[in-house]
Amino acid sequence: MQKIAIDLLPEEFRVQERKKTKFYKIQFAGIALILLTIFLSSLTVALRILQSQQSLQIQTRTKEAEQKISNLKTTQASLLLLKNRLITINQYLGTPSKQAQIYNLVERLMSASSSITTLSVSKSGEVLVVAAAPDGRSLDNLIDSLTSKESNEDKIKKVGIESLSRGRDGAYRLSFKITPK
Repeated sequence: MQKIAIDLLPEEFRVQERKKTKFYKIQFAGIALILLTIFLSSLTVALRILQSQQSLQIQTRTKEAEQKISNLKTTQASLLLLKNRLITINQYLGTPSKQAQIYNLVERLMSASSSITTLSVSKSGEVLVVAAAPDGRSLDNLIDSLTSKESNEDKIKKVGIESLSRGRDGAYRLSFKITPK
């Protein structure tokens, strides 16, 4: 069976309904387009805000890192200065001074019977010694050991006798000056 359709509405009404339908479709598309534009623009604004926050965080981290680096530069300068000082101190500790070498040499060359009354060492290493010897033989041994290149290890340039005296007790008192090389 065939369906029969009877249209009793006038033709103008149908044309008007088509125009209304077309108008509603265009209006729906326009509203959808406006909503889509609003959505995309709000999404763009939200992404821009997030990007600004991330950019601020990165700038903050960069400033903190720069501050740490500048603090480390001053620390590095201090460490380099300290390192240079330690190297210098180690050089001085490794090599005894001229004064200490001459003092140790005089101490080693003094015989057991002779005694040092006074000993002074200058910055240049010159030594002024006042010593006492009980007899002439120990006095000769002392002077020989100071002037002999083998015993003084070739460290003494000159020995100058300032004074020589003999006391009532028979002990000799000798004042001499040693000039190092």
